[in-house]
Amino acid sequence: MISQELMPSQELVLPQELTAKGFSLSVAELSDVQDFVHITRLGLKKYVDADSEFFGQWDDKLVVEDFNHKMNHTSFQKLLLHGEIAGFMAYDIRDNEIGGISINLAEKARNNGIGSLYLTHIVRLSKQSAKPAFLKVMKTNPARLLYERFGFTVCDDAGPLYTMTYSS
Repeated sequence: MISQELMPSQELVLPQELTAKGFSLSVAELSDVQDFVHITRLGLKKYVDADSEFFGQWDDKLVVEDFNHKMNHTSFQKLLLHGEIAGFMAYDIRDNEIGGISINLAEKARNNGIGSLYLTHIVRLSKQSAKPAFLKVMKTNPARLLYERFGFTVCDDAGPLYTMTYSS
C-alpha cells in the first residue's frame, strides 16, 4: 500500500461550471472527521440497516477508522459548496493498483456531475498508470450502476459487497 506523491496530471480540478455554482476542493484535514462521519452516515446508513444481518448496527467508530485510514491515501479531498463541506472523495495509488476509491456526497452535491467527473479522473489515472482501479460498493447501492457506466465490472461478490474493477 505505497502511495506516490501527486503529479500535476493526478490532481482533480473542478471545471468552471462547477466552481461557478460554488463548488471547490480542498485537502481533507483531521478536523473534518465529524463532517465525514455525518455525510457517510447520511449516504450509507440506509444500506447498512437494510442488510443488518451482515453488518449489524451502524457504528460511527468504524467510520472514524475509515477516515483515519484515508488520511494516508494519495488523495483525500473534501468537496465544498459555498465554503461548507458537501462531500469527500478518496483514492490511493499503490504499487500494483489504484484502490481505496470512495465518493461520499451530501444530497445538496448530488446530481451535479461530480461523481462522473471523479470517475472520469480515476479511469484516466488507471489508463495513465496502467494499473487497475478497484472499489467496493454495497450491492443495494444504486451507485453501482454509475460505476458500471464508467466501465467498472464486478470481480468479487462477497457478502453484501461487490468489489468492482476497471482495467484499461
